[in-house]
Amino acid sequence: MIDIFILSIIIQMLFPFRGFFDNFWTIKDSWYFVPLIAASNVISTGVTVAYSVIFWAWRGQSPGMMLVNVKVLRGDGTKVSAGYALLRYLGYIVCSLMLGIGFLWIIFDPRKQGVHDKIADTVVVKLPEPAVTQNAMAAPHASV
Repeated sequence: MIDIFILSIIIQMLFPFRGFFDNFWTIKDSWYFVPLIAASNVISTGVTVAYSVIFWAWRGQSPGMMLVNVKVLRGDGTKVSAGYALLRYLGYIVCSLMLGIGFLWIIFDPRKQGVHDKIADTVVVKLPEPAVTQNAMAAPHASV
């Protein structure tokens, strides 16, 4: 949900008048807005794919995953490459075409993999909480 919120802000900033163009479907002879709407849909899809693939390949985590402290890794524990990140995203499309059943499969799978994870041979793992030392606890109120 966090990533969807971030993406919706990015896309709204790229296309602030997108809703305005959508209203022209009711006006006769509005065919000249079709290329604008089509272009905005293509670019929005590209931004969404790039967001996911870049974060998964770069850090193994999207900003939303960072907040909940999980990470995407290959099945053997190695880092996800850009190719496998793209394959995982394409698996999202497959799961959606399956009416979400591909995502629900996570509940029943022993490794907690959805169909998208099986396609790309990836797993989502919970990261350990960072260790808090005695010195770190004493440091926040350092005087200047």
